[in-house]
Amino acid sequence: MGISVTDLDAAVKFYTEVMGWYLIMPQTTIEEDDSPIGVMCTDVFGAGWSFFRIAHLSTGDRIGVEIFEFNN
Repeated sequence: MGISVTDLDAAVKFYTEVMGWYLIMPQTTIEEDDSPIGVMCTDVFGAGWSFFRIAHLSTGDRIGVEIFEFNN
């Protein structure tokens, strides 16, 4: 599951502290470039996405969640 938010840091804090979710991968910036992850994201989002921030979390019952903060 994926959730788009306007403030990734605040969202991670909320989901971990209030909801009790587990942080799997901390906040990371992904840039539009020729790296394997950059190419894969361009395939998904189309050209011109520039960059976004992402974190991976898990609920208590092991449901994985990606939280995205896009620059626009």
